[in-house]
Amino acid sequence: MNHDRQELLDNFIAVIKDLTVLAGDIAQVEDHKAQAASQKRHELLDGIIQKEQAQILKLRGLEQHRVRRAKALGWESLTFRQILEKAEPGEKEVLTPLFTELERQLKRLGDSRRSSEQIIKVRIHEIETAIARQQGGSYNSAGSVSPKTPPHLKMRDTYV
Repeated sequence: MNHDRQELLDNFIAVIKDLTVLAGDIAQVEDHKAQAASQKRHELLDGIIQKEQAQILKLRGLEQHRVRRAKALGWESLTFRQILEKAEPGEKEVLTPLFTELERQLKRLGDSRRSSEQIIKVRIHEIETAIARQQGGSYNSAGSVSPKTPPHLKMRDTYV
């Protein structure tokens, strides 16, 4: 492998490592978000969400770097499996564990995201139920709000 290709590969590897770490960090933030929501610590959510947004922006930037570096290596638009098929034996040996770890962290991120999303949906439902009760409404068996008809709408034009 020539020096230029090795440098391109080293840059690609660095981006993959950074993506792996960042995916793990975002998963951890998702876990914190789920924990805060489940413990009804809503005051923590704003800070957690801001941190998550910053990490997502960083993720987008790293993904752009990954795409450019893959293109420079002749791997434009290839999946990780396709890259491994096309890579030289020495490259494949280095890339396989990196891709495996990145895939593991991305799966963890997906699981954490789904979990926090579900907990937040439950909390939103609880809040909506409480608001409906305060306003005199309730939830029906389908989970929809059945608001109590406001008194001013019950009035009719009738003569006594």
